[in-house]
Amino acid sequence: MKPNVYYFNPTCELAVVNGSPSFTASAQLRRFENDLCTLPGILAQPDDFVLTDCLIAQKFTDRLDGAGFRLPSFLTKDSAFKDPAFLTLEKGFLFPWGWSPAVHKMFAPLKSACSPEFLASPVAEWNKMHRELYSRNTSLAILQSILESNKSINVLDLNDLPEICTDHEQIINLQSKWRKIVVKAPWSSSGRGLHILRPHEYNQTNKQVISGFLKQQGYIIAGPWHDKILDLSFQFFSRGNGELDYRGLTSFSTDISGHYTGNLLQELPSDLSTGLKVFLYENLPEVRSALHKTLLASTYSTDYYGWLGVDLLVFGCEKGKFKIHPCLEINCRFTMGAIALSLRDHLAPESTGIFRIMQAEKGNFSQFCGQMTKKEPLIIEAGKIVKGFLAVTPTLPDCSSGAWISVKNERMKE
Repeated sequence: MKPNVYYFNPTCELAVVNGSPSFTASAQLRRFENDLCTLPGILAQPDDFVLTDCLIAQKFTDRLDGAGFRLPSFLTKDSAFKDPAFLTLEKGFLFPWGWSPAVHKMFAPLKSACSPEFLASPVAEWNKMHRELYSRNTSLAILQSILESNKSINVLDLNDLPEICTDHEQIINLQSKWRKIVVKAPWSSSGRGLHILRPHEYNQTNKQVISGFLKQQGYIIAGPWHDKILDLSFQFFSRGNGELDYRGLTSFSTDISGHYTGNLLQELPSDLSTGLKVFLYENLPEVRSALHKTLLASTYSTDYYGWLGVDLLVFGCEKGKFKIHPCLEINCRFTMGAIALSLRDHLAPESTGIFRIMQAEKGNFSQFCGQMTKKEPLIIEAGKIVKGFLAVTPTLPDCSSGAWISVKNERMKE
C-alpha cells in the first residue's frame, strides 16, 4: 500500500468562502490548527504521513504508543516540502481535513507522485462547483428531498423546512411565523456562523451580525428552533463514483450557542429514557436509509471523495412525542465524529467514554491534563483502553487547545 498524506485544516470552510489560493486564517485559528495538528494521526495508518506546522515531541508519540495506538509519521510542512525524497515518494491519496483552493495550492508539489486513483478522483483538482458541496444550501436541498420523499417517517414537518433569506424583512416574517428561529450563514462549521433569534427580538446587535452574514455570503438560511433532546451524526464515506459507504453513528454535544464541544465514544448516551430508546430503535434505521438513498442520488456521491458527516437532531414535540431532523447540515470533510469512531476501536469491551475539545488560556490545557492524569490513571489491557484519562493531542506548556478522552468501565467501579 502506498502511504497517504494527512493535514489538519479545520478552517477549510472559511477558505472555501474566501476562494483565494492564498487564504490565511486568523492568528487565533492558526493557533488552534497548530495545537490540534496531530488529530488526523488517529485516522491514519502506520505507513502514512501527517503534515504539521511544528515538530512533534517524542513524549506525545510515546504516550499514544503506550495506549495501543499505531501512529503514522509526523513531518513538518517546511521539511516535507523541501525534501526531494519525500516529494518524489510514491503516495496514495492526499487527505486534508477539508479541501479548498488554498490547500490545493499547498498540496500541488505532492500531486505528481500520487496514485492514479487519486489523480482520477473528483478531489484531485479544485472545481468551482465544489464550493456548493460545503454550503448549507446544498444540505437544505438534501433535507427537502428527504422530507418530500419520506412522508411516512417521524421526521421534521415539511412546513418547518428552513428558508433562504436575502434581506432582513424575510427574516422578520419567519420570526413571526416560527417565533424562535435559528439563522445560519451558508458556509461555516462546528456551530459557527449560527445566530439565535428569540420571539420579538431583532435588536441592533442581531441586525449587525446578520448584516455581516448577508454582506459576506449573499444570503442566510433561517429555520425554526427545536426543543433539542439529542445531537447525532451519521458518518459516510463517498467513493466519488456514485458509491457511498456507511461508517457509523455518533452522538455529540454542543454548548448553549450551538458550538461543538465533543463526542461520546459509544453510539448513544447510556441514560436515555426507555421511550426515547424505543423511538430511536424504530426510526433511526429508516432515517439512515432515506438519507443514504438521497445522498447516493446527489453530487456528494459523484463530485467528492472522502468522509461526510451528516448532523441530525432529535427533538421533542407535542404530547411528549419525538421527531428527527434528518439533515441539519452536511460536513463535506473529515469530522470529529470520524475521530470518535476511530477512538471507539481503542476501547475495551464494556468501556464507554467521552471525547472533548478544550479551548483555554495559554498553558491551561497542559495543566488540565496533568491534573486529570493523576485523577483518572490510565488502565490498558490487551492493547485496549479500559479506563482513565488520555490526552490525544500534544500537551506542551504553551498549548491553548487540545483534545482528550475520559474512559469508564462499569466492572471497574471504585
